[in-house]
Amino acid sequence: MRLSLISLLCLASFTGCGDDESKVPNSSLAACSFTDKCASADEACYVSQVCGPPVPDEELYCQEEKGDRKCHRRCEGNAACGPGESCQEVEWANRGDTLNWAFFCIK
Repeated sequence: MRLSLISLLCLASFTGCGDDESKVPNSSLAACSFTDKCASADEACYVSQVCGPPVPDEELYCQEEKGDRKCHRRCEGNAACGPGESCQEVEWANRGDTLNWAFFCIK
C-alpha cells in the first residue's frame, strides 16, 4: 500500500517520476555551407576555414577546411544537446583571418 501511495504522489506532481530529462531535439545535420545557412536559428553551420590576410600580387592563402558542413545546435553545455550529442568547442572562422571559437552539439 505504501508503494502505491508514493506512486500516486509521484504521478500527481510530475508527468513521470525519475524522468526529468528535457526533450531537446538533436541537431538537424542538414547540409549547409559558408553561403547556405541553417534554417533554424538554434543551429549554425559547422564549416570553418582560416584564410590569411591578402598580400598584394599573391594568391589568397587558405588553410584546410574544418567541420562537416552540417547544421549543429549551438550550446553552452550538454543540457542543450539532444540524445547522443555532447557540447564541444570548435574552431570557427568564416574564410577570414579572425579565428573564433563556438560550441556545437556533436555526436
